[in-house]
Amino acid sequence: MASVVDATCITLTFPAGPEHIRLARLVASGLVAQLDYGLDDVEDLRIAVDELCALVVAHAQNNSTLTVSFELRDDVITVRAAAPSAHPEKEIEADELSRLILLAAADEHLLSQNQGDVVGWLRKQPAMAAE
Repeated sequence: MASVVDATCITLTFPAGPEHIRLARLVASGLVAQLDYGLDDVEDLRIAVDELCALVVAHAQNNSTLTVSFELRDDVITVRAAAPSAHPEKEIEADELSRLILLAAADEHLLSQNQGDVVGWLRKQPAMAAE
């Protein structure tokens, strides 16, 4: 059983466009590939990261930058995506389908406004570790 003792942190910054979200999915799946994430867990993580980033991009300013941070500690990955908000004065929330996808694919998630940014956050661990 592989385990990461110290935290591994990686941050990506790229244009906030849906065509770039696959970069975040690739990094997330690459990070957990060395751990005890089964194929279903890896696919759930890819789906969750995709949905989280898509939500942030949907609420981001045009021509802004998306920053996605990954922290891997032991067997838990935490992903945070943030971009300047198109409407920082408005409360945001995920639509019903996105909320259901994140509930099914991630252990925890959150979407909020924070100091002018739209911020999404999720945490995932392998199913075996959650039992």
